[in-house]
Amino acid sequence: MSRRRRNRRRSPWWTKLCLIAGLVLMITSTGVYAGTVAVADKVNNSVAQDDLLGDGDNRNTQHDSRVTGPIDMLMAGSDMRKSWKSSGELPRTDSIMWLHIPASLDHAYLLSIPRDLEVTIPVDKRTGKGGETTKINAAFPNGMKDVNDIKGGMQELHTTVQQLTGAHFNMAALVNWDGFKAIVAELGGVTLCVDKTFTSTQPSLGHHTFQKGCHHYNADLALALVRERYAYSDSDYGRQRMQQQFIKQILKRATSAGVLTNPTKINSVIGAAGKALTTDLNGYKVVDLVLALRKISPDKITTLQIAHTTLADGNEGVVQPLDDQLFQALRTDKVDDLLLSHPELVSKGEGTGKSAG
Repeated sequence: MSRRRRNRRRSPWWTKLCLIAGLVLMITSTGVYAGTVAVADKVNNSVAQDDLLGDGDNRNTQHDSRVTGPIDMLMAGSDMRKSWKSSGELPRTDSIMWLHIPASLDHAYLLSIPRDLEVTIPVDKRTGKGGETTKINAAFPNGMKDVNDIKGGMQELHTTVQQLTGAHFNMAALVNWDGFKAIVAELGGVTLCVDKTFTSTQPSLGHHTFQKGCHHYNADLALALVRERYAYSDSDYGRQRMQQQFIKQILKRATSAGVLTNPTKINSVIGAAGKALTTDLNGYKVVDLVLALRKISPDKITTLQIAHTTLADGNEGVVQPLDDQLFQALRTDKVDDLLLSHPELVSKGEGTGKSAG
């Protein structure tokens, strides 16, 4: 199979630990469930935990309920599908984000790291793979011994992103493709906006035409829209903006009145999210973490994109960062100062779609 064909097949979507934040926030904000030990235990036990960062000692240290910042979380969306369990094909993480929450725990920055970013992937000691300069989305499979080894994949991705950014990640989250559809289905769909009419390149829905404006989409259409890359004039950057928009919109949906007032719906969504998500919360419980982040509403999440140039690599774009200013600003909590002189780093809008027909 050619490299180009393989990359098309793996065109991503994105998902989010932010969904879990919304779910737990809605539980704690409704009189039906607030404060009950049973619900807290359900949330904590629904979300799988593993040593995704390779620092098992920290993960096994249980903290008290007081969460302290800053928090730097590596978030990744895997294109793993159930069918790959039998085929043995290794997934990639075409969606990679850095969630930075300052020590104040009252706002957040969400940086998308392009899947085409050209980096040197370190050699993985467990698998012996790596050591080459290539696209960053190859790091995850390089760390996997087999199709079930998501821990190894995330650890290699962590090493690669840490080498690139200089960040000290103390938490991580991985979401899979199958779980994404279940989450959106349980929420009854999600509203997303595009700024031009375009026909999707995703074949699963017969190349659906998405109309300009904001519309409510079911799970299948939302998946196709958030995975779309070729319909945007700036390719993966348009898709990153859609992924970031999706995070905010699904948070709003998860905390909407229609979900908040329905205990059965709450249970269903928590169950779907738990199946989709694997986390490394550095020893904290899910409920304690999200309660600490309760001041962070969707409008307090600033979405960012790295400064970049795009180089030709046949028909595939290869992205290189221009400098380390944004990474340094995130590491030192000086993002607002940087954005005053570089407002273009704020990711805005839905992307520019090619007009249909």
